[in-house]
Amino acid sequence: LAYGDGVAFFKNKTINRVYIHVALQGIAFHGGETFAFVYLLKAGLSVPAVLLCIGAVYGSRMLIRYAVVPVVKRIGLRNGLIFGIVLEALTFPILGQVTAAGPTLFLYLLLLAISSCFYWTILHAFIALSGDAEHRGTQVSASEFIGTIVGIVAPAVSGFLLSQFHPMVAFSFVGICMLLSALPFIGAANPRIADTALVPQAARREARLIMLTDGLRAALFHYTWILILFITLKSSFAAFGGALASAGLIGAVFGLFIGKSIDLGKGKRARQIGYAAMGVAGLARALGYPYVWSAVTANALAVVAWPMYATALNSRLYDLAKQSPCPLRYHVVAEGGWDAGTAAGCLIAAGLIAAGTGYALPLVFSLVCTALGYVVLESSFRKR
Repeated sequence: LAYGDGVAFFKNKTINRVYIHVALQGIAFHGGETFAFVYLLKAGLSVPAVLLCIGAVYGSRMLIRYAVVPVVKRIGLRNGLIFGIVLEALTFPILGQVTAAGPTLFLYLLLLAISSCFYWTILHAFIALSGDAEHRGTQVSASEFIGTIVGIVAPAVSGFLLSQFHPMVAFSFVGICMLLSALPFIGAANPRIADTALVPQAARREARLIMLTDGLRAALFHYTWILILFITLKSSFAAFGGALASAGLIGAVFGLFIGKSIDLGKGKRARQIGYAAMGVAGLARALGYPYVWSAVTANALAVVAWPMYATALNSRLYDLAKQSPCPLRYHVVAEGGWDAGTAAGCLIAAGLIAAGTGYALPLVFSLVCTALGYVVLESSFRKR
């Protein structure tokens, strides 16, 4: 793991702050956000209805995203990130009060659209600007590794809390953890962005296309899957949390190796392995979802695949962002592509399931999206 004058994982002090943030944010993600939409199933919504809710969140973000740059221009990148974290933390107590379709659900979805739009766009830009190109794969894989480690404990805790106490207990806990994840950024540099900066049209198209394909995959492979898995596990929060925790344990050590291989110049092989692993996991889900043992196994395969896939994708995206005239504006464009893909994918999945095609077909379509994403990413490398 050593690279010359230090250890690549911890050489960059700003990225070290990101690692601490990821550890705390991971509790909110794995213990809160992952449970959010299955919780809506418990609140009485159907699978297609929940998918439409998810699609509405990401569809509306395409409009909300136009507010990100003006806000960051005024308060700076770090302060904008802290603002997004605080908004994210506020979504969880509201979620804990949702009992059916109605005003509280609408408020939750609206705030989630606003908070996630600010948080994720600014976080990606902050990492892209702060990270080191020569250690990009290592740093991204370290973040994924930390998130995976947290993913072992957080789902089990949330599953227990949701099964034993009022939902406000579990969601308030993860909301506090999300709020605490802002602390590492206090005292960090607060980069300013240029008043005007033009991301070239070709770069904009490339960013949108890369993220559009990933958004389609996410809608079908992730969001549709977690609803299916929850139903397969008899709608038990404890069983769902246990399945996520066991999967996290299995996948904890895999991401570090692919990150190092990217930095050592083996990026194409790493990308091939990452996307192939994601494809295998998608096939396992499409075939194994009806039975508890095979669904849990397929879920574990995805956790093994995810750090490899995410490191390959995000390393490229962060490098392109840092090379652009403005990393924040680049990620506004890229995340807009992801929103469009995710919203479209959720609409497709909702339509198929509502039409009575069953759960397998949306999961099969996720394989097509993964393959398309690999083709698009490789095309990006050939351009440079």
